[in-house]
Amino acid sequence: MQRLIEGTPGQEAEVWVQDRGGGPLRLRGTLVIEDLSDVLTEISSRTGANGPLNPVTQFMLSEASNHLAERLSGNDHAKNARAGHVPRLLSTALGHQPFVESVLGMSQHQMLRRWPHATSWYTDVIKYMLRPSRFLPTFDSLHEAATAWSTGTLGEFVRRFADHALGLGFDQTQLRVAEALQLLWPDYEPMRDAIAAYRHEVGVLWQPMYFAALRAYGLVLRPGIDPDETAWAMNSMNSREFLERLAGFTLEHTDAAGNPWTLTGWNTLVILAGVCTDEDGSPVNPFDLETRLPVRPITFDV
Repeated sequence: MQRLIEGTPGQEAEVWVQDRGGGPLRLRGTLVIEDLSDVLTEISSRTGANGPLNPVTQFMLSEASNHLAERLSGNDHAKNARAGHVPRLLSTALGHQPFVESVLGMSQHQMLRRWPHATSWYTDVIKYMLRPSRFLPTFDSLHEAATAWSTGTLGEFVRRFADHALGLGFDQTQLRVAEALQLLWPDYEPMRDAIAAYRHEVGVLWQPMYFAALRAYGLVLRPGIDPDETAWAMNSMNSREFLERLAGFTLEHTDAAGNPWTLTGWNTLVILAGVCTDEDGSPVNPFDLETRLPVRPITFDV
């Protein structure tokens, strides 16, 4: 058995851990390595066996996230906590050395080598739970799907894109708690940092895909329309529909042909009709956009 010291993002890795009290290493399972280098700002080691790309590091964070979600999802007192009380609540719900010893059954040295201080551990767990990549599919596969969808009408492209984004297999408990943390403690610094990171990710990853589709269908933004604000509006609809679906609501629009749409998908066409024109400056409306055909292949490299 050879321990993996640092994994590569996307690589499946085994997690070998020495139990509390010593003894041989034991296989705890497998996980897919994420690039957490920019997510974990408080961890004491940036590389190597105690760094962000180590399987044991990522196992500890994943288990802490699951444990905290289970504890906080049933915590009636959490809603009354102010931002200044967050570390105290996290200490009760999660813990630092007690978590790694009692819940994971691991040596406390595994924790102390990575996060010597409890507040640093809580900060990185929060940032892990709220990391932007919790929403992201593999972008290569999404690019392939979007290329196939863009051969049909814009309506079909938007409908499929929205269905795909809303249908990603998220852990509902994790999603509920991540959203609740932001609502309960928006002024807690790690929350603010995580929200800022997510807004940046929208601009870096989602926005180029939105505007690649507009180019393919021969649409341009009206003068004075801000691309960042347009992308924010479309992404906000998607986030809101996530929350309402968690509450058990089925949100649908049925078009004239009887096709069901998510509200995110249909209202994306409504927004596009307001912010876009044809390339010659002619106005468009949602019903024209629904049947609009591409004028060129979609590309993601411009």
